[in-house]
Amino acid sequence: MPISYNLIYTGRRETLIDDFLKNNITQYIFLNDLLIVIYVDEDFDEDLFNHIAQVVWWEKSYSMSSLIEITDNIVQGEGALQTINISYTGSTLYTNLDGEGVVIALIDSGIDYLNQDFINEDGSSKILYLWDQESNYGSPPEGFLFGSEFTREQINDAISSSNQNLSSDQIGTGTAAAGIMVSEGKNNPSYRGIAPKAELIVVKLRTYRDLFREGVINYKNTDFLVAIAYIIQKFKQILRPVIINFTLGTMSGRENDHTLLNTFRELKQSGFILVSGAGNQGNTDIHYSGNVSNGESLDIAFQVGDDKNLNIVIEGTEVDKLGVAVISPLGEISTTVFYSPSFKKYTGRFNLENVDYSISYNYPLIGTSSLQVIVNLENIYSGIWTLRIIGEDVINGEFNAYLPNKNLISKDTRFIDSDSRATITRYGLMREVITVGTYNTKYNSIWIGSSKAPDVIRDSILDIVAPGVDVISNYLDNTFNTFTGTGVSSSIVCAVISLLIEFIIDQSELYRLSIYSEPIKTYLMLGATQKGIYSYPNISYGYGVLNYENTLDRISENL
Repeated sequence: MPISYNLIYTGRRETLIDDFLKNNITQYIFLNDLLIVIYVDEDFDEDLFNHIAQVVWWEKSYSMSSLIEITDNIVQGEGALQTINISYTGSTLYTNLDGEGVVIALIDSGIDYLNQDFINEDGSSKILYLWDQESNYGSPPEGFLFGSEFTREQINDAISSSNQNLSSDQIGTGTAAAGIMVSEGKNNPSYRGIAPKAELIVVKLRTYRDLFREGVINYKNTDFLVAIAYIIQKFKQILRPVIINFTLGTMSGRENDHTLLNTFRELKQSGFILVSGAGNQGNTDIHYSGNVSNGESLDIAFQVGDDKNLNIVIEGTEVDKLGVAVISPLGEISTTVFYSPSFKKYTGRFNLENVDYSISYNYPLIGTSSLQVIVNLENIYSGIWTLRIIGEDVINGEFNAYLPNKNLISKDTRFIDSDSRATITRYGLMREVITVGTYNTKYNSIWIGSSKAPDVIRDSILDIVAPGVDVISNYLDNTFNTFTGTGVSSSIVCAVISLLIEFIIDQSELYRLSIYSEPIKTYLMLGATQKGIYSYPNISYGYGVLNYENTLDRISENL
């Protein structure tokens, strides 16, 4: 399968295309006026980017993983409606809303489109558009390179003829998220979705295997960003409010790594709402935070399990310049990489362990004044490794190091002295995104795996928490299962937001002024339940626990 890159470019597209063709780059997708994704062979020489004048920045695709865990715990599970108490609310103001007129976009493992819970009473599908990035059954969407797009009419025909060949969900997390949000409850009324009249745009992302561990599935952020461009295309066609549900997460981070999402100007328009699970890294030992002074070096131990490859990302603070090296379990040391005025990649080999490495130094990282160093270790050897950080030209001295999401790597791979703070998935750091952690309704406490924000004094990144432990929803082959994680919580919040938007449209002629991520985020914060024993916002709860009734009341007071 080809490898892919995100590129920021300037100037005329025609000139850039000419340069691409001269360098045998033939597979590319323009996502907007600044961002392009290219697909090339594995032996592609990245140095070519330095000779294309219009390419001002580039990055190789990085991994994403599901924020939904399949838990097989039906006996102790509860339906999505029960987790937010809608089914027990007496007032018709709260129970009559069903999400009609609102569209939720889902980028995940696909959907079981023949499941009765995703079919309306008139026999039509709840899905307006389905793009399966892996399918060869039909044609790609206009302007895209791969997969098959299916319209509601085509899906309706497949439903009427019981045709299962259009697309399939072989993992189940996409079907689960859809069930939480829009299920009709035909198979079991107790597990009806929160917004059964909302409709869907579904993108089934391409899957990749064996990146870090044999047999483990991951996704790529390039394909994810292409899916965002596709949803924007459909948003312009349907002219209805669209909520995008981020049930997949990138590696965690602390700095606002939002530049690529910010290239999509449409995401800030009225009618677009972005919701992301915060991440499932709250107790996974994938983050180290430290401080180093000028001329000082700090050695950070990390344990490696049965992984085949591993990535480590180091983020500096403000204008600090740091040196980076890696030491193997047998004492070999890599090249020590220091500041370079342009992006530079250093490669080498640990001969005793037969491990290849590369260290890429990027300063300043686009959209920031900070550095980012990426360490890649291939055919890695298990044992205790060391990451050495050296203060080269330091003012602040703070830095953070991150391993990949825990569900992509060995359970034994971890920082020895880890920090559970600042573990939000990178696309959840964007200001325009409503970032949701997970609350455990069984124990009335935060779920241990819910990612945490950095210090809230500087910036409140985590907005609210919502139920997300052992929630029952649709699964494969018309069955049900339980699901846990911040992707479950984001799905619940997306469905609740669709009810809120329906109410706003019904009650206000100026509704477009409120259908942005930030006003909706503010209403959710104002309506959230807060415990008297905590101060808010805080790194675990944000502004509190999702409270649908109270949030609707706050909106009603302000319309």
